[in-house]
Amino acid sequence: MSSNAVLTAPTKSLSPEQLAQYREQGFLIVRGLLGPEEVDRVQRLKQRIEGEVAGADGDFQRDGADYNFERVDLNLENVNSTGQIRHGVLRKIQDIHGSESEFRAACVTENVLDIVEDIIGPEIYYHSSKLMFKPARGGRQKPWHQDFAYWSEQNPNQVTVWYAIDPATRENGCVKTSVGSHKRGLRPHFGKELQLDPTLIPAESIVYAEMQPGDVLFFDVLTLHGSDPNFSEHPRLSCIVDFQCEPTPLRKDAPDWLRQPLRSAGGV
Repeated sequence: MSSNAVLTAPTKSLSPEQLAQYREQGFLIVRGLLGPEEVDRVQRLKQRIEGEVAGADGDFQRDGADYNFERVDLNLENVNSTGQIRHGVLRKIQDIHGSESEFRAACVTENVLDIVEDIIGPEIYYHSSKLMFKPARGGRQKPWHQDFAYWSEQNPNQVTVWYAIDPATRENGCVKTSVGSHKRGLRPHFGKELQLDPTLIPAESIVYAEMQPGDVLFFDVLTLHGSDPNFSEHPRLSCIVDFQCEPTPLRKDAPDWLRQPLRSAGGV
């Protein structure tokens, strides 16, 4: 990651130069923004959840969160082989923010919200969240995409916050971004997963966001990004929270907390 897209915590807020840098490049890493206590909270949460779902044979929903599993091929010489397969490897938990207080305590801190406020303004609402497991020896890639493609009818004044809980390296599939790609707006996506043609992304624009536990990546929801498969011996645990400037249109039966700001100009 280019040094001009990195700052070191602790920080109350971004300087004008740092904010201009974020606006220009579409992303920014803050080193050590989560302390050891927050990182340990998520590691303990992972261990508890893995014990609770051990033996699951497919995706399911629990307490409003969606649990997603993947098949991981242990034959790294030929990832398309039909050899030894691990079934039911937990890949991600979608919308975990509402069901797990330990996730909220680790990820929705005042230090994080201070920087989010600098980026999107004083009205901050929760939009979505994930706990991403990216298992060792075969955790799958995430194709190039823009987060805004999944909810393009909403206000784009949002920021995605990506928290490293394990070391994130090129070997275990760290996030990769395309510098300045947010300036061109929403691109046409294709496929069930909504992805972009990687051949259209200039190689010289690609930056790998290698991070240590506690480092936090902030990026625009229009910034092109993705990640490679994890063929290493090391898992890559991470958290993701998307924050927005206004509440998401909700069903009538949605919980009340989704309608309340995490922070507002009025001090809520």
